[in-house]
Amino acid sequence: MNIERSTSNKKKKMKNSEKYLFGPVASRRLGISLGVDLVPFKTCSINCVYCESGATTDLTLKRREYIPSDEVIKQLDKLLSTNPQIDYLTFSGAGEPTLNSGIGRVISFVKNNYPQYKICLLTNATLFSDPELLAEIADIDLCIPSLDASSEDEFKIINRPSPELNFTIYLNALIDYCQKSKAEIWLELFIVPGKNDSDESISRFTEIIKQAMPDKVQLNTLDRPGSVDWISPSSGENTMRFVRALEPVIPVEAVGPFKYKSPALQKQLKSAEIDKLIIDLITRRPSTISDMSETFGVSEKQIKERLTVLLEAKTIKSETNKRGEFFSVVK
Repeated sequence: MNIERSTSNKKKKMKNSEKYLFGPVASRRLGISLGVDLVPFKTCSINCVYCESGATTDLTLKRREYIPSDEVIKQLDKLLSTNPQIDYLTFSGAGEPTLNSGIGRVISFVKNNYPQYKICLLTNATLFSDPELLAEIADIDLCIPSLDASSEDEFKIINRPSPELNFTIYLNALIDYCQKSKAEIWLELFIVPGKNDSDESISRFTEIIKQAMPDKVQLNTLDRPGSVDWISPSSGENTMRFVRALEPVIPVEAVGPFKYKSPALQKQLKSAEIDKLIIDLITRRPSTISDMSETFGVSEKQIKERLTVLLEAKTIKSETNKRGEFFSVVK
């Protein structure tokens, strides 16, 4: 299960009554993200042991219009017509969004009426063998699919799929999608110590990723309680075993409790460009150095250097609380 969360410990809801939308939130990976829920809570094709939303209650591969796409479109139209400052409109939530057979209508509406907004799909990719679905999502800008298993045994232990879901079909369809899609693809691999981190597993993951060749791989691990009590987070050194194996093949980013970014992913921006990014972000939402680094794809060292200059100029200010040091604009 691939769920996008805000940088706070609790999911922030809309400041209005649109029940199928949440945010905008400051996302760990996507900047300012407006979330769209397309299925009821915990309706999914898999039942991942690490899911922070708990166990799947409706385990299914059946696609139907779980939530009326007309209502989602109505709510999106109402909100997007106000020209909100967001980086991505993100299909996510506590279920698998591609189960909704109306996802294509929602995507088409946004692209035809609000083309200035990028669309991101967070998905477990288990339905990518369906050609109708692939046609429906063809116009998204960014896809973040999950790959947590390098073998059928790992798939059954970690993802606990719907009984009719075939691992080989799922894996081949995911590889094919990565090879052919015009969307940017960040493949997320969730490390479950003792289950998918053996030398043999890492070798299998490497071979799979060599075939798929996404734009980058994001390594994640437990940050909040999952749906079982035996799962534990991967240590930094254990995560680095994946980095060392994968980095010769593809740029790698660790996005869980342990942070890492391949040098190839570090953007080289001019000071004025970084300053503008900082001001634009913290005008909307106070942020930490880590938040800014992850959002902009710029090293924390560069962020610190520019923050020092902006603080000395009294353009920004900082405040420290129990979650860390947050920066905001001086008004």
